[in-house]
Amino acid sequence: MSEAAEEFHFSPRANRASEINWHPWSQEAFDEARHTGRPILLSISAVWCHWCHVMDETTYSHPGVIDIINREYVPVRVDNDVRPDINQRYNMGGWPTTAFLTASGDILTGGTYLPPDQMASSLIRVADYYRANQTDIASRVLEARKRAASGVARSVGELEPGLVDTILDAVKSAYDPEYGGFGNAPKFPQADAILLLLEQSVLRSDAELRRMAVNTLEQMTGGGTYDHVEGGFFRYSTTQDWSVPHFEKMLEDHAPLVHALALAGMRNALEKTTGYLDAVLRDPKTGLFAGSQDADEHYYAMDAEERKETPSPYVDRRVYTSWNAALAVAYLEAEKRQVAAKLLDSLFKRAYRRGDGMTHSEGAGGQLGDQVWSLWAAVRAFQHGLGDGWMTVAADLATHIEERYGDSQLGGYFDRAGGDELGRLGERIKPLAENSIVAMALIELDTLLGDPSLPHRER
Repeated sequence: MSEAAEEFHFSPRANRASEINWHPWSQEAFDEARHTGRPILLSISAVWCHWCHVMDETTYSHPGVIDIINREYVPVRVDNDVRPDINQRYNMGGWPTTAFLTASGDILTGGTYLPPDQMASSLIRVADYYRANQTDIASRVLEARKRAASGVARSVGELEPGLVDTILDAVKSAYDPEYGGFGNAPKFPQADAILLLLEQSVLRSDAELRRMAVNTLEQMTGGGTYDHVEGGFFRYSTTQDWSVPHFEKMLEDHAPLVHALALAGMRNALEKTTGYLDAVLRDPKTGLFAGSQDADEHYYAMDAEERKETPSPYVDRRVYTSWNAALAVAYLEAEKRQVAAKLLDSLFKRAYRRGDGMTHSEGAGGQLGDQVWSLWAAVRAFQHGLGDGWMTVAADLATHIEERYGDSQLGGYFDRAGGDELGRLGERIKPLAENSIVAMALIELDTLLGDPSLPHRER
């Protein structure tokens, strides 16, 4: 079994995916691709992903596919949750991502789930093309890089006064009056849109905005996307009416949904949801929360008595800083102060080093999301009376973010602080969600610090 197979979580059901000579994302893998003249096969998977498991059990267990990959490729396997920066740059539209790369990490082609026959033909076609067209590929790669560089912003934008109105109008126009939520199938919770409606309903004294948000939450908690036995939300619905879910349960999704339930005053749903999180994902010793629980449509179709006789779906016990920090913020908003306090104490003892910010998870360096959610959690901890020391931590994190992630010329913050720049990791990306969080956190922090000499960095 390869080194990567020993450290990577394959499908829990029978499969032969470990017979592929998987490499971790590393300089060694890229060097091997250059020395052998082989393309790289990049598989981006996730512990909780149903179709990733299916691909392990079918495509990556097919003897012919295994043979072609080991003979013609340098296969690299990446966990989306561990390396969101790689996923950001290489995801081909979902999980699993199946990307064919040059030895320098540029994308040749790719897709998501590929059944065995389609995968085998794609592997042969790409390998043959790669061997025979090196000059043409190099030219195409150069052109693609030039186009990407030309699209990078070179001037500072302006904050328009009507921006919130524009976004709110877009949310309202996407709202589904029959089933709640936004758009058609497949339907995701879109918790950020729900939170916007709830917050703006208060600021504008607009009951209709609140009605949209509450109806969405009621439809979700009353439908198939909610686990009515153990509590908690499934990842999304394949249908417009929330009736047929994909059964993964993600900590990342629950943080904003807990916040939304608290703001909406839906106490019963809030208690059932946090009850699931505390009972299944929370480590009672540390107070830290696991990343996810696997999908298992057979288990979740059972009632409470049947589940007692059946092993529950696998829980990925890896702790991710950004998701835990976001949940701490949500728990504080939900007045679950004691759980939030223990969570934050354990998280910062584990992941924080003064001057160096936060790590992402065990063995994985920090990224922007880890820093900004931890910053906001520290600010909220101070505001909720968890101790003056949180203000010191928040100020230190703000300095770290500015120095290591900030764009001193155009403003904003990059998703990575440098380091590994293999393949497309050298591309500088400013993710909208994380930049929005850091802007809100800095507004509150700078207001609390009350120092007029501080730059208006949140702009």
